[in-house]
Amino acid sequence: MEGKELKERREKLGLTQTKLAEMLDVKQNTVYRWEAGKLPIAKTIELAFENIENKTAKERLALLHKVV
Repeated sequence: MEGKELKERREKLGLTQTKLAEMLDVKQNTVYRWEAGKLPIAKTIELAFENIENKTAKERLALLHKVV
């Protein structure tokens, strides 16, 4: 997955970089660097992101609240 694709998919889910970072247990700056193409996206992150995408909006909200 390329950074541009990650950004498009994240925005489609209505997630900010900060919220996605919390869900993936990384820093917001890391998400920024992925999206800007400054840092490669590991396969494990791609799989974790796909897992987030496959959840319903309600499940994603519950996941976010568990992280915080």
